[in-house]
Amino acid sequence: MIDVSEYIGLPFAPGGRGPRYDCYGLLRLVYAERLSILLPEHAGYSQTLTPTTAAMIQAGLVDWTEVPEPAPWDAVLLLVDGQPHHIGLVVSPGWMLHTTRHKDACLEPFTSLYWRDRIEGFYRYDHACCSPASASQ
Repeated sequence: MIDVSEYIGLPFAPGGRGPRYDCYGLLRLVYAERLSILLPEHAGYSQTLTPTTAAMIQAGLVDWTEVPEPAPWDAVLLLVDGQPHHIGLVVSPGWMLHTTRHKDACLEPFTSLYWRDRIEGFYRYDHACCSPASASQ
């Protein structure tokens, strides 16, 4: 399991990049601080993850590749109101770090009754400077 305890409780804000964070802002923060990877801030990423941005991820147009089985450091793309509109960081089998407009940053199982039917897919960042498997955990 990736130790992400220092991120638990960070407050949510739509489009937040600090000191309040949205789901993608939180993912960017963890990647920057823990892996020294600055995830892109493409035009589609300038605010809370949108269906358009999610479609770019799904199509492989932005630095992510879909993987069949998640591993720590992968992203889980989740459906909200039937659209891929949320992203979390896989920290261990079945668990993600994420934040929503209803919750500050927290650990939550993506296998829970609420999330498991909302999983769109799992994605691995392609242009990492180091292998997530070799990063300190």
